[in-house]
Amino acid sequence: MKYFLLVLYFIAVGIFLSSCTKEDNPTEPGDGDNNTEYPAEPAISEIFPSVAIPNGYIYLIGENFGQTAGTVSVKFKSRANQQEKEGVIQSVEPTKITVKVPADIDTAPEGNEIVVTTPKGTVTNTSTPVYGIESSAFGDTWLPGKGFIGNVYQLEVNTPSLPDFSTMPIKSVLLAPNLDVPTRSFSDGFPGVQGGLVEWFGIKFVGKLVIETAGEYTFHIGSDDGSKLYIDNELIVDNDGTHGYLERSGVVTLPAGEHRIRVDYFQGPRFNIAMRLFWTKPGGQKEIVPAESINLPDIDQIR
Repeated sequence: MKYFLLVLYFIAVGIFLSSCTKEDNPTEPGDGDNNTEYPAEPAISEIFPSVAIPNGYIYLIGENFGQTAGTVSVKFKSRANQQEKEGVIQSVEPTKITVKVPADIDTAPEGNEIVVTTPKGTVTNTSTPVYGIESSAFGDTWLPGKGFIGNVYQLEVNTPSLPDFSTMPIKSVLLAPNLDVPTRSFSDGFPGVQGGLVEWFGIKFVGKLVIETAGEYTFHIGSDDGSKLYIDNELIVDNDGTHGYLERSGVVTLPAGEHRIRVDYFQGPRFNIAMRLFWTKPGGQKEIVPAESINLPDIDQIR
């Protein structure tokens, strides 16, 4: 009888300890506080900016990111080779992550997908690629959220005028705070254009022009060789063709706000390179369009 009672005792103790395990450890992964900080899988709704300089910063907007940097990871996944590079988390809020761009981010023109992992799961943003830029085309001067994105194309020898860039493969991508390249030797190259391209190349620059004062604006393009200026998809200045440095201008009335801007440029044969964009504001004087007046483009402008 006493052996039977002893067995019942140990069974009762085992059941009691088993029932206490969950209550005594409410913060194990998947329970308690973890459900509060991470109520569901992460979700990304916005990435800004859509271009990234090595060791620069981007911001992820979304949901369920938590508040603990040590439990969240952000990776940059190359669309070209599928390799992933780890970003450095600077701060985490439930709806926002600030991440430092890896120094070796892939700069292929296909761009990078962003992969966010929390204790509740992993999400990959495929709709808004982040384009790695080797550096600013004009040195390290760069204002966050500002500048032209330039798609670089290799042209056939003896191209006489601007081609249809939309039908051509992108060779590389650059970032320019504004367009101010005075006449220089072709052997010096165009700032930011890689791969030894010094002649027979083209660049499509896109951005958003910020107009603070509504009114009549005169835009001037000076280039060697050809160039064209479009604002809100309307041709404003046509300076196309192979020629030495030449300026042409156009007038347009603009309301206050953001306007899509595009500058197409091509360099033909040696010996010189130049590309400059000026404006004359209402009541003002002719000057280079400043970096502060050029916001980064919408994602659909880049491709």
